[in-house]
Amino acid sequence: MQNNGECIQALTSAFDDLRTGNTLNLDKNLRSILKCLVYYPEFRKVLEQCNRNFNYDYEKGRSTGKLGNSYVFRLPKNKKTMVALVAGMLVEFDAGDMDIVTFACKYYPSTTRSDSFAAFYSAVLEPFKFAVCAFVRDGVSDEPTPVKREVALANDGLSKQTESLLVEMTKIVKESDLDSAEREEFTVMLEGFAAALDSRDVLMIKAIWYGLSRALGFRRLCTREASRMQELLNMYLLSK
Repeated sequence: MQNNGECIQALTSAFDDLRTGNTLNLDKNLRSILKCLVYYPEFRKVLEQCNRNFNYDYEKGRSTGKLGNSYVFRLPKNKKTMVALVAGMLVEFDAGDMDIVTFACKYYPSTTRSDSFAAFYSAVLEPFKFAVCAFVRDGVSDEPTPVKREVALANDGLSKQTESLLVEMTKIVKESDLDSAEREEFTVMLEGFAAALDSRDVLMIKAIWYGLSRALGFRRLCTREASRMQELLNMYLLSK
């Protein structure tokens, strides 16, 4: 695909208008972006390639969720999937099937609607813009092979030492007064943490524990057990 500065400049300008414009003009500025994507053959080709074998409803469902009382939206890691998903969302926003500001306030809550939209723009629309422009310049290709990292392994005694604590924490969660959906979320997190401990992958253990421990603390669950778990992690992972 040949480089085309005109189409990239046009799309960048349209996104800048959306970012800096008044919220009253969001519909107009959003439509300008969609017109730009449809008008230039470079963008049409990119979107056609990204949408091959793409299931919009499935990917949208995977990207939206709830953690505790907060709604979360996570872009797909695969750039082609991300472009197809956000393009579909833009169409839904324009058609009125979803309201872009309401979506931003739900998944990126802040003190004002404008701040929520700004956070949504930075987290979702900006990566989409960069990815589309990069595909125009460089062509759409499969994701590069990820760079392998050196895996640090925890002492195999950690999994044995924490086993009874995990059983007790799971029991407490299942017997708690949380609603069924939230109990299921905590149960999945505990299962994920158990899998990380079994793998002995230090980075994975730390990453999952940070999120799990904060969620437990927010709900004031397993206070004693979480404190003991932290002591064991400090003991076994201190040198990692």
